[in-house]
Amino acid sequence: MKKQLIYSLWIVLISTQAIVAQKNNLNLAQKKYDELAYSQAIKLYEELAKDGYKSKELFENLANAYYYKADYLPAKIWYDTLFSLTDELSANTYNKYINALKSQGAHTKADVIMQKMGVKYPNDTRVKVYNSNKEYSAQNTNSTSIVKVKNAGINSAYIDFSPAFYGEKSIVFSSTKSTVKTMESKHSWTNESYTNLYVVDLDKDSIISRPKRLNAKINKFYNESSAVFTKDGKTMYFTRNNQLKTKAKTDSSNTVLLKIYKATQDGSKWTNIIELPFNSDNFSCAHPALSPDEKELYFSSNRPGTKGMSDIYKIAILENNTFGAPENLGDAINTEGRETFPFITQDNVLVFASDARAGLGGLDMYYVHLDSENKEIKTFGQPINSSYDDFGLIYKSQDQEGFFTSNRPEDNKGKDDIYHITGLEIPKPIKINATVVFEEVSNQTEGVAAIILDENKKQIAQIISKDGKIEIPNLEQGKNYFIRISNPNFEVYEGPISYNENQSNLVFKLKKKELELSEVDLAKILGIRVIYFDLNKYFICNEASLELQKIAAIMKAYPKMKIDIRSHTDSRNTIEYNQKLSQKRADHTRNWLINEGITPERLKASGYGESKLINACADGITCTEEQHQENRRSEFIIIE
Repeated sequence: MKKQLIYSLWIVLISTQAIVAQKNNLNLAQKKYDELAYSQAIKLYEELAKDGYKSKELFENLANAYYYKADYLPAKIWYDTLFSLTDELSANTYNKYINALKSQGAHTKADVIMQKMGVKYPNDTRVKVYNSNKEYSAQNTNSTSIVKVKNAGINSAYIDFSPAFYGEKSIVFSSTKSTVKTMESKHSWTNESYTNLYVVDLDKDSIISRPKRLNAKINKFYNESSAVFTKDGKTMYFTRNNQLKTKAKTDSSNTVLLKIYKATQDGSKWTNIIELPFNSDNFSCAHPALSPDEKELYFSSNRPGTKGMSDIYKIAILENNTFGAPENLGDAINTEGRETFPFITQDNVLVFASDARAGLGGLDMYYVHLDSENKEIKTFGQPINSSYDDFGLIYKSQDQEGFFTSNRPEDNKGKDDIYHITGLEIPKPIKINATVVFEEVSNQTEGVAAIILDENKKQIAQIISKDGKIEIPNLEQGKNYFIRISNPNFEVYEGPISYNENQSNLVFKLKKKELELSEVDLAKILGIRVIYFDLNKYFICNEASLELQKIAAIMKAYPKMKIDIRSHTDSRNTIEYNQKLSQKRADHTRNWLINEGITPERLKASGYGESKLINACADGITCTEEQHQENRRSEFIIIE
């Protein structure tokens, strides 16, 4: 009995020690995670998971740590485990899981998780932009020429990213390539050396020299990255950890944040390094970019007022190292996710990366014409975007060439690699003015309703004009569009919008409707109710059959009578579609009467589509369902 008691006490003691050790390791893992020491946190968390410890916090932090290191396969695996345990998770965790799934090609499951996210967080911007573009996985890059992507040839076995044009003959980029040196200090986030800025020479955008570090005053102990240079090459803005001399500063959670610095060139050296005044010890500012006129600085930040994890801002550059107030670019661009790595082309196109839109996975790149009216966000698609992280595009529009960063496995030398891109021509928005002229009308004051359709005949804009003058909103260069113009007194016009960069004034002509002779409708003579059809349907319903039996009966009583079955639709959908639908309706009505014993040669079937509306419910006019139904009808005109 005594031995058994001692044995039991030993079991309890060992179990208690194990629990205490497990708790200590969990606390240490959390500490490393909070310090952004993700490599160390992963090791501790995985040891705990291997020992059988399970919790929402462990699986979520472990998955997030891999995600922040852009190691998406193990991130997906641990998110799988997390979501099998609970779905009571934040919108940010849902979004990261979706990106991890897409990075591994699991688009169907990503859609399912997004649907669940939409139920839990219906007002989240990421849900709305995701659902607005379900065809993201099939998209190719928006370009008016063929795009080619290849490894830039300057990459190491480590992290190389964020290229920047330095004059006409060089680029500067960030790298952890000094990891190869055994005495080099390492970053606990990546377990590689801190990033430094390197420069290489170009010849027509081809690399012709080995990378070399910028001078020592720029490259300090902590990370330097994401530089941008003025056109004269004399001023540089760059990102650095919150450190100016020898000591790094941390925020309240002991995290070293990012700041933007400015340096000027003195001969061959960079000097006068100053911290910009809109930085703070309480939030990060990073990845500067200059506007074409160099009067504004764009950057990403999680400063107060940020919508998501990081937003894109701009700030006016004033004299004597002074700046205006930071301006958030707003909900049209920023989401609850990460918007980062801005770049402005010479054509004033903002290029940026985001992990919160309907992309292919990880960070994808998007663009928006800042001078356009609607500022519509466009994706680059493949091959620029991939299912991995793609960001930091720099681009010379006049040469259709540039560079960007990706950790895609194809043609990859290390982790993040810099890729060279050729043939990229971002489509320009084209604004078109059009005039509608009217047959047999001298004064051009007729009003019209115009519908703009894309190449799939999907409506993208509606314009109401009182005088026949139409201003067509920005169309995208290289795309096909159609226009449908209607006026109650004229035939509906539908055709392609033919334009080029040198032609912005188009003319469309509407034909006068032909006068119709008075015709006898058998249905009206017999007092038969109008044969209506459901929207987009052409089958004869039971109610319609009862009315058609009256037509059949009178035709049997008068065996020489011949009729023209005329079918009509309402104005919704395209002219081509409505024409086909009305013909199907007329044909089905004719076949029904033939089956009732009326010989085919006595029956003619004519489809008129939406060309003969009996009320004002044309394109662009708001009508009730009952008013539209009046136009969906069949007539039985006696022709002999």
